[in-house]
Amino acid sequence: MSGRKRRNYYNNGSNQKKRKHFYLEPGMIGFLCTCNFHEKDCVRDAYKLLNEFADEIYGPDTTKDCDNDSTKVSIAEQEDSVDETEKNEQDDISTALNKEISDLKAEYAKPVNTRRFQVVDTGVKNVVFIRSTLTNPLELVTKIITELHKTKEQHSRFLLRLLPIEMVCKANMNDIKLKANVILEKYFAQEPKTFGIVFNRHSNNNIHRDEVIEDLAEIINKKNPGNKTDLKNPELAVIVEVIRGVCLISVAPNYYKYRKYNLLEICNMKEPVKDLKKTDTGNNEEENSPVEETEKEDTNLSKETSDN
Repeated sequence: MSGRKRRNYYNNGSNQKKRKHFYLEPGMIGFLCTCNFHEKDCVRDAYKLLNEFADEIYGPDTTKDCDNDSTKVSIAEQEDSVDETEKNEQDDISTALNKEISDLKAEYAKPVNTRRFQVVDTGVKNVVFIRSTLTNPLELVTKIITELHKTKEQHSRFLLRLLPIEMVCKANMNDIKLKANVILEKYFAQEPKTFGIVFNRHSNNNIHRDEVIEDLAEIINKKNPGNKTDLKNPELAVIVEVIRGVCLISVAPNYYKYRKYNLLEICNMKEPVKDLKKTDTGNNEEENSPVEETEKEDTNLSKETSDN
């Protein structure tokens, strides 16, 4: 009996060491991603998209430990391609694959705290958080959505929404108001802005939508009396996402113009044709749609919360 117990204990301990889990915690900043059941594919899409555009803005994220090996491989491949001109295409494919593998090895060779992007567990299905060392996640997301809006070129298949998260705090009203006060200062204290507040909740029944909206609206109005609410098309949307025991806060410009930062819908948007006559009914439906969608979204999320 004692031998069996020791074997079971040993096996349980070894299984726990196989995988490291990083959890969503207060103090993090990064990107909130949503998907439909394909979380691993969503994470892969998010890494690829974020790294691609981050390299354009900030330059490649290199590591000292792995640079030497990857450089040697690339130099050797270049020399071989010169000697064997008939295999240029094969060399190009091989070089691209080796570079991608080297980049992945370099990324995972870094200490977790220094990685530019690192997925962490939210504890909720279809909701992914990518922690980042970037100080301004909104800058990167703005670059991505404006580029997608301009080109209509789809860069992801499983990643749906991409929100820049500037603050993660504990899910209680004191912490939410304290942290939100700091974030809202830089957006609403100078020039008057129109704003809307969007509240979503996942696996949490303690924080109430009306209380959050009233308290944050009061803070915004105190920052500048010229700030006005606009539920149809605000200049800035304050996004509050409560996920279990933490609260994520984001400020998103042109939130409804860019389809609530849904990347697939941005690529499928059709530009309005000026030559066509627009009926009053059509215009009103288009203007009122963001409010209707927001209400439906809150209802759906409440159902999703109970399921999770």
